[in-house]
Amino acid sequence: MRHLKTIAAVILGLAAATFVWAQNSKSVGGAPTADYYRLKIVQPVEGAKVLGPTIQVIVDTEIPGDTDVRRDVNSMPRPDVQVFLDDSRQGRMRDENNAVTLENVVPGPHKLTFLAVNRAGEVFDRKEIHFMAVAPPAQPENVTHYNPRPIPPPPPVAAAAPPAEPATVMPKTATADPLYAAAGLVLLAGGLVARRFF
Repeated sequence: MRHLKTIAAVILGLAAATFVWAQNSKSVGGAPTADYYRLKIVQPVEGAKVLGPTIQVIVDTEIPGDTDVRRDVNSMPRPDVQVFLDDSRQGRMRDENNAVTLENVVPGPHKLTFLAVNRAGEVFDRKEIHFMAVAPPAQPENVTHYNPRPIPPPPPVAAAAPPAEPATVMPKTATADPLYAAAGLVLLAGGLVARRFF
């Protein structure tokens, strides 16, 4: 009876340890964590001068070691990346979408903040970059110049040539070379002889 209580206590202890270990998302969770993924900003880079007012932000959301793996429901999902421009949320990147376009960015210095969020809503990585938005160069106004010289009319189009008349004489297809005629007769005779024997 005493051994039975000891065995039950060990089994209960192992079950509790297994339950606690399964709750540790860093080692066995289904969502990416800091152990599996770190933010990698592709564009714009730190300190860049970017031509505005429309700016495209690109982040590498690929999980290292997961590039050649077939993706299905059991695969680790890519993180969501939230993008903030000067502490104002501008968009979210999810799954295969790894780009956000920022519209109407005013010229001057700006701060982009990126938050990597797993499917449980936990922020597990954060990056900030600073860049300078530059106004596009001024376009010259459309100016129409008056040309006082008249444009000469195009030359007259020549009349189309009438179609050629169809040929009334049949083309010559036979040959007058006696060597070709002899070769044809030899082939014909050879075929007849081969037919008799085979």
